[in-house]
Amino acid sequence: MNRYTKKVDQFAAAPMFVVSILFLAFFAGMLHLRNLESEGLALAICEWSLFLLYPCFIIEAMVHLALGSPRWKLNLLFCLVPPLRITARDQMTGRAIWFPILAWTEVDKQFCTRVRKTFSAPMLVIALLVLPLFAVEHYWQKQIESSPMLADLAAMATGFIWFAFTLEFIIMISIEQKRLDYCRKHWIDLAVICLPMIAFLRTLRITGSAMRLQRLARLQQLTRSARIFRLKSLVMKLYRALLVLEIVNRFLHRNPEKRIARLEELLLEKEQEMEAIRSEMRLLSERIALNSQTETEAESETVSITQRKAA
Repeated sequence: MNRYTKKVDQFAAAPMFVVSILFLAFFAGMLHLRNLESEGLALAICEWSLFLLYPCFIIEAMVHLALGSPRWKLNLLFCLVPPLRITARDQMTGRAIWFPILAWTEVDKQFCTRVRKTFSAPMLVIALLVLPLFAVEHYWQKQIESSPMLADLAAMATGFIWFAFTLEFIIMISIEQKRLDYCRKHWIDLAVICLPMIAFLRTLRITGSAMRLQRLARLQQLTRSARIFRLKSLVMKLYRALLVLEIVNRFLHRNPEKRIARLEELLLEKEQEMEAIRSEMRLLSERIALNSQTETEAESETVSITQRKAA
């Protein structure tokens, strides 16, 4: 069985990686189009794509369950959260991850460093895309509100940025050894990922309660809806503020290699200063010891002279 498990793992690695990436991309589009309450073609394409891609995760889970693969329970998790399949470890050892070009690679410190460097520059560029997007939404707000197509394009652009942040976070959290520390240090990324999902859940709640709201007076319905949409707007504003904050954060840490070089130079300077201080302390100690010896010899000579005079 282990032999068949390994073959299935090798065969499914590339196709399921692509399927998982596509699932996350279409989910990002659906998430932001739903938050926009779009009813256009773009939302329908995203929803149908998710519907057609999801059976792939179920089929893979059933195959590994039938083979009795060592890590088959993880495939059940991938059925619940399909994007996590992007960083699935190998079934036999659980130490290797499949990536394009790299193929199966064992996760170690060198691999983690390589992945961080790979994501560094592209994610900074993607984060910077937030600024022109915000400018367009601000200055062309009326045109976007009056044109469903422009509104969908703006939502999809925001969804692309969310997709990039989520993809990076999923990959990094799967290869980091101290995952809680990574979440603590990258809480902005986590908030950027979670806030649109909170807004999405609010949208579902509004949809689910629509029939109950029909029984209420129209004035109460409008008042409650206005309050909900104000809360939703506040969540999205907080989301955008965090995106801007993330841009600043990435600028401050955009080149860790240069930062390490500067710290090494500073450390060398401090070590030289410490060595100079130690040298001065040794000279002062020698001088103190020499003075003490001289004083002792002078006292001894004085005592000898006094004794000779007394004799």
